[in-house]
Amino acid sequence: MAEERPESEKNRREGIARHLADLLAREWRSDLPGGANPIYCFSNLFPPGEVQPGERRRLLVASPNPGIIRALARQVTRYREPLRVHGMAFRPERSEIFSIRLERAGIRLTTATPILLRVPSPEGSRGSVPWAPPMPEEEFLQVLNRHLVRRFNAYHATRIDEGTVLIAEGRLLRATRSGSIPTSYWELRSGRLTSSAQRVLAFSIDAGFGERVRQGFGFVNVSRRPGSGP
Repeated sequence: MAEERPESEKNRREGIARHLADLLAREWRSDLPGGANPIYCFSNLFPPGEVQPGERRRLLVASPNPGIIRALARQVTRYREPLRVHGMAFRPERSEIFSIRLERAGIRLTTATPILLRVPSPEGSRGSVPWAPPMPEEEFLQVLNRHLVRRFNAYHATRIDEGTVLIAEGRLLRATRSGSIPTSYWELRSGRLTSSAQRVLAFSIDAGFGERVRQGFGFVNVSRRPGSGP
């Protein structure tokens, strides 16, 4: 619930990323669930729009490590510290834990926060640059698929083929910038998923797409199965 508008400039800058990191760090350091580099991502507050005191908003946090979600739920209930974001202080009322199940027939995803993804430099030189138009959308999808599989392999110590196709189609919704860094919003679709692709995609939805997910990038929503109607 929105309660008040913070007066200090410091409080205005705290934000969701710092709030979640502070909650997780209260009881753990290197023994934090997931180690010193926990994997999680989060949505913006929703529904969007201007907020007045007394109004309610929701926040989603996802992680492939259930321990992180349980830890956050405990901390929110125990400390009930305000989340200061968008010039407003929010007090937690309650939390719920749930999971989603992906169907092998395929799914449609929409990005709820922008994706930051580096691709090989188009100049042919070594190194990478953040993807942005007019770079081909096909290159974004190819690099995204490899990135998701590599992250899964690193987390689980597996060797799933980096050529595994998770995202078969994508449509750029809009190109954006975070400061000086190009980012983008997408509608993404999978084809029919193999069992290994299903596991990688389920992990990736919880872990976030692309880079800097703990800073607020790469949170995606499962919309519906392709072909299930408008």
